[in-house]
Order: sequence, then structure tokens, then C-alpha cells
Amino acid sequence: MTHFMSQAVRLALLISLLLGASAMATDTQYVEEVAKWRQEFDADIRTGGWLITIGREKIREGTWALGASPESGIVLPAPSPLRVGTLIRRGDHFEFEPAYKTNVFIDDRAVTSRTELSTQQGTGKITAGDLSLAVRRIADDYYLNIEYPNNPAIAEFKGSTWFGIDPTYRVVAKFLPYQKPQEVPLALSFENASKTFTSTGDVVFHASGQSMKLKTFILGDELFLIFQDQTNGVETYGGGRFLSAPLPENGLTTLDFNKAFNPYCAFNSYVLCPVTPAGNRLAVKIAAGAQFRK
Repeated sequence: MTHFMSQAVRLALLISLLLGASAMATDTQYVEEVAKWRQEFDADIRTGGWLITIGREKIREGTWALGASPESGIVLPAPSPLRVGTLIRRGDHFEFEPAYKTNVFIDDRAVTSRTELSTQQGTGKITAGDLSLAVRRIADDYYLNIEYPNNPAIAEFKGSTWFGIDPTYRVVAKFLPYQKPQEVPLALSFENASKTFTSTGDVVFHASGQSMKLKTFILGDELFLIFQDQTNGVETYGGGRFLSAPLPENGLTTLDFNKAFNPYCAFNSYVLCPVTPAGNRLAVKIAAGAQFRK
């Protein structure tokens, strides 16, 4: 009997050790996966174009000389040529005329005379030296966006600051679908601009010992969440944080707040970011994911 109990104790101990080792392996694998995701996020900040915009100027009606010369109507930052050309606005119609003996391209095509300039995304890109310029409508007016692919901020970016990885902030959430999708206009972080996002439902979950609900949006093939919590403005970015989650299956999805990330306007104020909707401001601390420091 004693021998049998001794065997049973040894077996129980072995099972416990095996389960503990399995749990440790799972935790290690999870930590490594989140760490890899964070490295990829920082790589995207450097290479995804988020740091290349270095200026934005409102374009009023009329004719405006562009260039680094202080005499220009719109003075461009270094490393712009002294004279790039002339930008003409008539209502929502724009033309560009390159300066004499200045090499200028529009959509990779060399131009030497006055040319109509598109304001549509992906077109109308003026390149002069190392700078790129584009006229874009934001809210109810037009602006000249100025980009510099070799912006020193790219090399100076040392990476994001993060909370330690805590598996308890990886939670299963119940998805509550709406009867029909909602088209929700969200304010953007510039002037009175806004952008419409599609929302198909809310998620309900438990974190920090409380039940909470967040409105979700559809972005590509994922759920997209914008939220604030009691760390904002102290340990995290004051404007809130973003989180991606898988589309729901069988009414459930997973929210991994260890992957909550700062909006791109936290890294470059010229990036336009959606502002947190009022219903997505949590009354608890979510001490997970991205922190923020200047």
C-alpha cells in the first residue's frame, strides 16, 4: 500500500512538472511572439512612410512661388532648391510651372512647362531634388504636403517604449454585432477633418476585474479599435492607442492589449489619426502595450 502511494505521489509530481514545463514553454513562446510583433511594428515606423512628411502648408487662391528662398510665397524647408516653381490655385483647380533650369518631375515625368496638377491620392506628386510635394484636400481646404524620404527622424527613431508583456492582458472578447453596419465619421487630428469608418459591432470583455465594452471598426481583414484608458497622458500617449484584433469566429475574438500601439501621429504630428470615440474611453488602467515618452 505504501509502495503504491509512493508511486502515485511520484506520478502526480511528474505530471505536475510536465504541466508546469508545458505552461512555461507556452508562456515563453507567447512572449517571443509578442516581442517579434513589436520589433516588426517599429520597423514599419521606420520604413512605412510615417516619418517622411516634414511640412504642410495651406494653399490660398492665387499664384505662389515655391522654394527655399525666403522670398518664396510658400517657403519650403531644406533640402529644397531655392526655386522649385510656381503653384497656381483657381478654386479646386491647380497648375504647376517649374522654375527655369530646375529639374522637376510630376509623377516621375519630367516637366518643363505649366502643367495641370491632380489632387487625387496617388497622383500629382511633384519631385524636386530630395523633396516630394503634393496638393491634397483636407476637410474643406487644400494643403501642400511636403515629404522628405531621408528625414533624419528616421535614423533617429530608437524604437517604441513598451510595458512588460503580461499574458493576463490577452483576453477573449464576445462580439456583439449590429443589425446592420454603421458608417461612423471620426474626427481626425488636424483642423476639422474627419474620416468615415465602418463599424459592425462592439466587443465585450473583462480586464482589470471589470466588464467593458468597445466599439470596433473594420480595417482590411481585421477589427480595429481606438481606445483610451486611465494611463493616457501619464504613462501612454494622451490621444489614446490603437489595437487590431481578428475578425470574430463563432461570436468571439481575442484582444491582445500587449500589442496595443501608439497612433502614428504620436511619432509624426503631420500624420492624420482618428480621434478616440467618446464611448471607447475606459475607466480602468490598461498597463499593457505601448507607452509614450517624448
